[in-house]
Amino acid sequence: MLSPDGRFTIVFNGEIYNFRQLRGELQSKGYVFQSDCDTEVILAAFYEWGCNCANRFIGMFALAIWDSQEERLSLCRDRVGVKPLYFGWDGDTLWFGSEMKALIAFRHFEPSIDMQSLGEYFQFGHISAPRSIFQRVQKLLPGHWLQLDRSEKEPAVMPYWSLTDLIPGDSHERPEEELAEELEELLISAFKYRMVSDVPVGIFLSGGIDSSIVAAILQRHSSSSVHTFTIGFSDEDCDESSWARMVAESIGSNHTEYILGLEKARELIPSLPKLYDEPFADSSGIPTYMVSKLAADSVKVVLSADGGDELFGGYNSYRFVPKRLNQIARKPAWLRRLAGTILSATPMPTLAKITTSVNLGRSDFHSRLLRKLIKLEALLPDASPADVFRVTQTHWMPKELEELLGSPYINPREDVNHFDGKFEEQMMLWDFHHYLPDDIMVKVDRATMAASIEGREPLLDHRLIEFAYQLPLKYRLGPLGPKHLLRKVLYKYVPKELIDRPKQGFAIPINQWMRANNGALAESLVDSASPITKVLSHKVVLREVSMLRKFGVNETRVWQLLMLENWLNEYGL
Repeated sequence: MLSPDGRFTIVFNGEIYNFRQLRGELQSKGYVFQSDCDTEVILAAFYEWGCNCANRFIGMFALAIWDSQEERLSLCRDRVGVKPLYFGWDGDTLWFGSEMKALIAFRHFEPSIDMQSLGEYFQFGHISAPRSIFQRVQKLLPGHWLQLDRSEKEPAVMPYWSLTDLIPGDSHERPEEELAEELEELLISAFKYRMVSDVPVGIFLSGGIDSSIVAAILQRHSSSSVHTFTIGFSDEDCDESSWARMVAESIGSNHTEYILGLEKARELIPSLPKLYDEPFADSSGIPTYMVSKLAADSVKVVLSADGGDELFGGYNSYRFVPKRLNQIARKPAWLRRLAGTILSATPMPTLAKITTSVNLGRSDFHSRLLRKLIKLEALLPDASPADVFRVTQTHWMPKELEELLGSPYINPREDVNHFDGKFEEQMMLWDFHHYLPDDIMVKVDRATMAASIEGREPLLDHRLIEFAYQLPLKYRLGPLGPKHLLRKVLYKYVPKELIDRPKQGFAIPINQWMRANNGALAESLVDSASPITKVLSHKVVLREVSMLRKFGVNETRVWQLLMLENWLNEYGL
């Protein structure tokens, strides 16, 4: 779209939910509008306030604005990174798009894999902004502008919103009931903004705390039944559909449920690289895509309840990592040093053989034990909070990655103690800056877009985020458990017996898949013609597949290798 005088040109992906209020403010300043769309309001807002306009937006967005008068290009991404924005820079030309596939189409693109980013993929399962899998291609950081003048030699990147700058040194204490009332008001406002649409709107409902509170509040304040969707699995260990069904019955939503056979889900594996642009190892992307396709039969816009774990302390790691730290720290230093020395001197196949000699009945016990032994070596003897947290997030240790990559590797992410606050608060902030935008948001945005529906994230309204991170820790991890204050609000809408159960997550039995039929899914990895042999040490790849077949371990790591191989094939690399 062009501005009326032709000075500004915009391309825009996303939604500005408060555009009507902004339009009224701009009309009072003399602006005239020809349409009823948010894109025209963004142009006028940029004309009036420049880059400061982004601070006024409530929404999700990636946008580019060309100023023909100043000969300046401005790129902007929403505060949390709900919408993607890639850009390439070769020292002379800047090109950009919402998908890596768009950047590859430009003649300036040269497909050269960034080995440090590839190492990050194996360490964490995804690649975090500003890095991408390719050299000379980056992801614009959430909450940032990028500007490039024709006269400048390099683009300038600057933040307009930073959560860490907004968090006070000391959280403000207020009565719990007062905080709960304010939280409920913020939730209602954030949800209502995202229900405004010219087309039907639905809600992903897992039956957990976050999706239940979104569905319940919207249903309570809606004049008709809201439409909820859930995917169940024929494997009971992965199936939460019965809980979602009970929540839907309790709140009175119009509920649609589909039970997915795991064989059907496995058929989607070859399509994952096309969906996610970069190597991406979160297997829950499969059910996310399936529930998006289910919703697409009935609605064009769907609300997803992501972000509650990072905002209100929902992940199990926020409780068990401090416990692990204390357990390790209580051991004598000489014993920790001795154990670390023994583990570091023991070859991985030997460790695998030892772990398989122990059997406690669980199908994934051997893999869990092996991974713990590998990580313990890295923790001993120091066991600082940053070390313990880093190890819990890591699939491959840096020393292993150097062998896999055949080159030096340095973890590109800051340690958890980079952030202020108590250990639990530091973990939440680390997840907010890495796991949330670069795993969860990637998964949901790409899956909904592939199903031709628009996904909206009501819990990631920046007003809610700022409120949550200013809460004292006791209102996140409190007497009611994880998400203490959120539960207090939810219990007003849904019976607590439907909510108070162990956290399960939206997962598929990837470990079972990888072990099935003697690791048949990984068969292509052992072929000398596999493209992975030109990128990684084939010796290490063969060793990982061999341990999967012999001992039934390392399923997650072999899954990562398989996803990389599929991605290399998809992009012809």
